[in-house]
Order: sequence, then structure tokens, then C-alpha cells
Amino acid sequence: MRTSSSPRRRRVTALRFLPLALLALAAGACTSWHHPASPAPEVVARQHGRGSVRVLRRDGSVLVLRTPSVVGDSIIGVGGSPPRRTSVALADVERVETRGFSPAKTCGLVLVYFAVVTLIAVGAALGAWAGGGLD
Repeated sequence: MRTSSSPRRRRVTALRFLPLALLALAAGACTSWHHPASPAPEVVARQHGRGSVRVLRRDGSVLVLRTPSVVGDSIIGVGGSPPRRTSVALADVERVETRGFSPAKTCGLVLVYFAVVTLIAVGAALGAWAGGGLD
């Protein structure tokens, strides 16, 4: 009966999950905020009450609103911490940004991901070769 595993085996087992953890953490890194040229009401209307917008106010403050919509002269959505229904007068809005796909970030992320996975694989192979296996 085995009561404990060797430190090497635990380390190798933990390293097997590292690529998955990196991929999960990086899932959101392929997007970034984009500033459309359209006026704020049009940008929000194109969201159709889904997703998120980042509202940059004239006073320099920033607010991220989920499920945004334009009602009268305001942008309304769910924002803040804790989340609550929030509105911003259109007259106070400098610009509105939306989340979009970023090819440059995606390429960089893929290159870093494969470099890390390669280094892990080489390190595991060298460790197994130098240590005589994964006992």
C-alpha cells in the first residue's frame, strides 16, 4: 500500500495542469477595449442590451456597464461593486468603448503559451532523463 508519493511525482503531476491553468487564465486576454467612431448612443444601441461597455466620463472617471441600453438622455446598465443598476447622463459621457477581438494580443498570447509549454516539456524530459525516470 502506498501512503505518499515522491516529491518528484507530485511536481510532475502539478506541471501537467499548468498548461491548462495558463490557457484558462488567458482566455480573456484575446480581447481589448475599442473606441468606435460612432456617437455613444449608437455604440450602446449596437450592443442590443448584451455584453459590456466602458463609459469614460468627462470628469475622467471610468465605469463599466453590463447589459447597457440608452433610455432617454442616459446610458443605463449594471455596474459597480456590488453590482447595481446605474445610469450616466449622455451629456457627461466623453466616449464609450466596447470589447473586441485583438489579433496582436492573441498572437502574443499563443507564442508565450507555446514557449511555456515547451519549456515545461523540456524540463520534465531532462528531469526524467537525469533522474532515471519518474519514480
